Amino acid sequence: MKNPKANSDASNSSDKWWLSFYQDTPFITYLDTTHGEDQEDILNFLYNHCLLDRGKKQSISIFDQCCGIASISLPLAKEGFKVYGADICPQFIQEAERRAEKLKLKDNLSLQLADATVYLPPEKVDLTLNLYTSFGYADHQTNLKMLEKAHQSLKSEGIFLLDFPNFHLVLSHFRKHIVREIGPSDAPITVIREAQLSPLEGRLKQTWTFIESDGKRTRQESSLAIYLPDRLLAMLKEVGFKEFTVFGDFKTAAAYQTDSPRLIIQARA
Repeated sequence: MKNPKANSDASNSSDKWWLSFYQDTPFITYLDTTHGEDQEDILNFLYNHCLLDRGKKQSISIFDQCCGIASISLPLAKEGFKVYGADICPQFIQEAERRAEKLKLKDNLSLQLADATVYLPPEKVDLTLNLYTSFGYADHQTNLKMLEKAHQSLKSEGIFLLDFPNFHLVLSHFRKHIVREIGPSDAPITVIREAQLSPLEGRLKQTWTFIESDGKRTRQESSLAIYLPDRLLAMLKEVGFKEFTVFGDFKTAAAYQTDSPRLIIQARA
C-alpha cells in the first residue's frame, strides 16, 4: 500500500479535502512506516542515477514537490544539499519543520505550505522529485498543472523524477482488500484499504479505515487516476520534458517491465 491521497475534483464535497483526509487520520504514523521502508533505496537511487554528486553538494539544489513530512528532504539536507520542500497539508509541514529544527537543518532545508499545482521554489533547481504516489489525485488538467510546475521549477537540462504505481501490475493482480498493521507494538494501528476500479472514469477509488489501539476508527476515501506509462510519458512531453528513462523499482534500478513494482520516470527539462 502506498500513500492514499484524496482527489481534488468535483466529486469531493469540499475544496479542502486534504484537511479532513490527513488531519482526521493518524497519517504521520502511516508515513513514517511506509516511507521508512523505501527511504534507503530511494536515496541510493538518487545518488546513483540522478547526478547527486556529494562532492558538489553545496552547488546542487533540489525541490521535493510534495514533501509530506520530509522523509527524503531531511536526509538530503543533512547530506548538505540545498532542498526546498512543499506540501499542502499543514500538519505535515509542521512536523517536517519540527524534525528539521531538531536536526539543525534550517540552513539547508526550506519548507513551504503550498499547493504543488501552483507553487514554484524561489530559484530554479537541478532536481525535482515527486515521490510516494504524490501525483494523480486531481482531474486530468490539474494533474497536468502539477507536471508543468515541475518542469518550470528546473534549470535547463535539470532532472525530474516521478514515482507512480505500475498500473499494468495493479490491474493484472488487483487486490480489493489489503490490511496491514503500523506503528509501535504497544500502540498498533490497523490500516484497511478497500479498493474498486472505476473503468469509465479511469480511476482507482479507495476507502481507507484507520483503527487505533484505543478502538478509535476513522474512514476516508481517495481517488487516483489510472495512468499507464504511455499516457504519463505523453503528459510529460506535453509540458516540455524530454530524454526519458523509465525504471521499475528503486532498489535495483532495473528497466521498467509490465510486472515491475513501480513506474519511475526520469525526465529532463
